[in-house]
Amino acid sequence: MISRVLDDIVIGARLTVAGGRDSLVRLALTALGVGLGVAVLLCATAVPHMLDARGDRSAARNIITSADSAQDPLPGVDPVHVVQRNDEYRGEGVGGVLVETTGPRAPHAPGVDRLPGPGEAVLSPGLVRLLDSPEGELLRPRFTQRVIGTIGDAGLTGPNELYFYIGSGDASVLPTAHLVSEFGKQQQNRELTTLQRLLVVLGATSFLIPVIVFVATSTRLAASVRDRRLAALRLIGASGTQVRRIAAGEAFIGAIAGLFVGAGLFLLVRALVPRITVAAFGGGIFAADVRPDWLMTVVIIAGLPALAVGVAILSLRRTIIEPLGVVRQASGTRRGLWWRLLPPVAGGALVLISTDEQQVPLIAGITLLLTSVPVLLPWIVERLTRRVDGGWSPALQLAVRRLQMDSGTAARVVAGVAVVLAGSIALQAVYASADAESTPRGAGQITAGYTSATVAQVQAFEKAIHSIDGLADIPVRTRSHVTDQAGRTLDVEVLPCGGVAVRRCADGDVFYRPGAASPDWFVPASGQKVWFGDATGAPQWTLPRLGVLPSDPDAAGALVVTPGALATVTGMVLHSFVSTESPPGDTVLAENVRNAVGALGWNGSVMTLGTGKDSTYQLISRVLQIGAFITLLIAVASLIVVALEQMRERRRSLAVLTANGVPRSVLAKALLWQTGIPVAVAVVVASVAGVLLGVLLLTATGRPAAFDWTTVAAAGGTALGSVLVVTALTLPALWQATSTAALREA
Repeated sequence: MISRVLDDIVIGARLTVAGGRDSLVRLALTALGVGLGVAVLLCATAVPHMLDARGDRSAARNIITSADSAQDPLPGVDPVHVVQRNDEYRGEGVGGVLVETTGPRAPHAPGVDRLPGPGEAVLSPGLVRLLDSPEGELLRPRFTQRVIGTIGDAGLTGPNELYFYIGSGDASVLPTAHLVSEFGKQQQNRELTTLQRLLVVLGATSFLIPVIVFVATSTRLAASVRDRRLAALRLIGASGTQVRRIAAGEAFIGAIAGLFVGAGLFLLVRALVPRITVAAFGGGIFAADVRPDWLMTVVIIAGLPALAVGVAILSLRRTIIEPLGVVRQASGTRRGLWWRLLPPVAGGALVLISTDEQQVPLIAGITLLLTSVPVLLPWIVERLTRRVDGGWSPALQLAVRRLQMDSGTAARVVAGVAVVLAGSIALQAVYASADAESTPRGAGQITAGYTSATVAQVQAFEKAIHSIDGLADIPVRTRSHVTDQAGRTLDVEVLPCGGVAVRRCADGDVFYRPGAASPDWFVPASGQKVWFGDATGAPQWTLPRLGVLPSDPDAAGALVVTPGALATVTGMVLHSFVSTESPPGDTVLAENVRNAVGALGWNGSVMTLGTGKDSTYQLISRVLQIGAFITLLIAVASLIVVALEQMRERRRSLAVLTANGVPRSVLAKALLWQTGIPVAVAVVVASVAGVLLGVLLLTATGRPAAFDWTTVAAAGGTALGSVLVVTALTLPALWQATSTAALREA
């Protein structure tokens, strides 16, 4: 029995390969359709590994800032002073590390042979390319160091990342400097919020279902040619069971060919991925990171042939194959409705009972709700076309008659577009809610700091800040501290005379403001020798005659110094900073401050809080946007492939119509109606399903449902526009099919 089944399957495979041009064309179309689906599924399963690999390399170069690492240096390693930098250039992130080594045995940074010394730099290949190109002209003044090497792949998140290690002689005095003995820390997995998890689940389900629909549709291409071949097999003695097994063999060989095509397309995508430089991919993706999950790969390799065989057998359930022809029972039997209502009802119930801890009901519910769209579409299209009478234009009559004869195929073809549209509408609702939660509602905080060695540098920083629109009057605070011979410290605040609370003040005066007493602080005296930093070497400053300000018992004592008093002092370290609020949603001010401070060199830094969206949310939204675009292309491709295949199957009947005087323009319009009617029905069904799914998801999370109806209308318009694209691309095939030469084809 088993050997007989295998023999029938082998016969089906041999008929597919050696069945003439029609069989090879069908095999090619099936392999292409299945291959596209395989490639997308493999890419989808590679996303987790890609994100993990990027995160691991990013964590391997992170700065360990814990106190333990500074107090307990590694034996045999000379600690290094490091300052993490995060900047931007023309909207693209530019990150890196300033380093100041303390000896020849500096810690190893991933991807770097040795850390650079003062005046040296190690840059990423992407940054080198940018600096060498005309687009990097404005960035070159910030990288005047001698480049001693490039960062290897192990030290980059992507091939196009803009990253650097720059040697500095004064990194240790910067306020954000850390003394470290090693690079790298364990990556901390961040928990997703409820809405972020919803976006991921809904997006993945919305994008994968159309792919599966496309694969199932591809295995049913050229069904009429297959049925005639099966009828011939019945004529020579094959039983009904045998021809079904032979049909399964044909589908199986097509699916196997599709696996090889899909693997080839995946390898092609994998090779081209490093060349992608769009902003959505950040620093790009290494080809080695695009590695599908082995377990899911096994499921795809085993599941898609099984799906193809199951669809092939299922498509024959209402087809009677006899020696003299094929009879389809579907044309006289109406589709049932009751079982088609089970998926949406069950899916809605599962979504409502799901919780943050129970994700399986949520995934199953979304899957059932989206699956209900292609399940309901054939029934709706059939009922609609049966009610259309013949009092229309000839083109519409031809299209409607064709749909009345076989509405299921048309509904299945547009099912992928419908699922994408329904998922996009639901995504838009969840996306809008997540966007509202991730966008800062109040004013953001922008803090800029700068470390100076001279008063002139302080004044340059103040000038740069005050040149920004809206910040002309904002105060810039400059502080430092001095140490006496006993190692006690005293805060220093640099203020112009206008900011000193005394009647008489001249630039160059110094005042003492008493404060709370502490054994670690000292009370200054005129003529006292002090140091900026540790009390080593020669004293750096001799205090002039001191004025006295009112005491502040709630604060520490401090020297209030006018700029002129420090004009000739050397070896000091002054820390200037300014803080301002940014209007909600405004990112321009932060970029203006970053550009102004960046023009002064690496001694400045800009930190923002509440001025941008959550990075995890941005990553999810970017991936979803790319996935939606790719899935829509696949859905449109399925329309085109099936339309071309149907055109090839009907070429003789179309040629007969043309020979009897039917203009080609009428046939083109009929083709437009034949595709447009199912798509229009699909848009309506998908819109209703998408709105209901969005309402259910937001209701289940306790959030109000809100829709951007303009976006919903645009999504529907895009789906309808795909009809025009498909029609335009199939017109050349229509002209060829309606030629007189097609009359001679069997």
